[in-house]
Amino acid sequence: MATIIKNKTLKDLGEAGIIRLVQGKVSPQLSPHIRKGIGDDCAVLETTEGRALLVTTDTLIEGVHFTAQTLSPKALGWKALAVNISDIAAMGGVPRTAFLSIALRPDSGADFLESFTDGLKALADKTGIILAGGDTVESPSHAMITITLLGDCPPEHLIYRSGARVGDDVWVTGQLGNAAAGLFLLINKKVSDVSGYKLLVQAHQEPMPRVEMGRALGESGLVHAMIDISDGIAKDIGHICQQSGTGALLQAESIPMSDELLKLAAEAEKSPLSWALHGGEDYELLFTASSADEEKILSLTSKVLGTHAAKTGTITQDEGIWLQTEKGKEPIQSGGYVHF
Repeated sequence: MATIIKNKTLKDLGEAGIIRLVQGKVSPQLSPHIRKGIGDDCAVLETTEGRALLVTTDTLIEGVHFTAQTLSPKALGWKALAVNISDIAAMGGVPRTAFLSIALRPDSGADFLESFTDGLKALADKTGIILAGGDTVESPSHAMITITLLGDCPPEHLIYRSGARVGDDVWVTGQLGNAAAGLFLLINKKVSDVSGYKLLVQAHQEPMPRVEMGRALGESGLVHAMIDISDGIAKDIGHICQQSGTGALLQAESIPMSDELLKLAAEAEKSPLSWALHGGEDYELLFTASSADEEKILSLTSKVLGTHAAKTGTITQDEGIWLQTEKGKEPIQSGGYVHF
């Protein structure tokens, strides 16, 4: 395929050629839940009896969510799927079937689309997802990518944002702020040698959603509320509290941050805590559970992740999101990206 598309634009390929290119990246072996994939007016799916169907969709727009400076076409394909997978993981579900709608300029290189689909396929293969259809259209200016992802979950294992209880511990998986620091690096390459901060760059370009962890937490019955960290913990804990009618107090000293992030923040004279609280795009899981189940949470997360989750705060009766620091208790502005 690479020799066929070399030096060709999408206009050269035409719509039929574009579809063939994308379809060539999809395994011809369909999963049992797919009766018909790419090639007809609709995909035909079968749902498993006794499992709830989960549906999520996300759109990435060139110049708003990504640029060529921050994401290669292959990394863009990976990340476009990852942000959807993370939503399914946050519900305790398993991702199954993806649909891709992509708008590109006709003068875009065909190799851009090939690299994009290579990235998407790499993550799809890791997570058992099948691309079953979508749409391709011409855009006069910026690229736009929309992925709709379907998953499923036993209804009794679903976890919503609305279940947090007063007195619950607040937990997060992984380290926070790495993706924001990676983005800072990619935009400001003169600050440091990017090669010395591969962890941060990878966190921004190729996040790995916590599917196994989300599923295990759902099956455990220990978790009362959960969300993925896409907008930053300060804003995302606010979503949980809003849905649950509660507040939260976060402990600054307990927010998990990597050594690489702390090193870069010192070098660039930036606040590492600000990146961790407001940076977003970490795609870690933020969840609440009874304080009586702390040891069970530590054991479960350690078993699945290889390291335990971090307890970062408490759900409170009083509304509002607060941060406990050495200087005392102060309100946290939600921060994060706002579209409108």
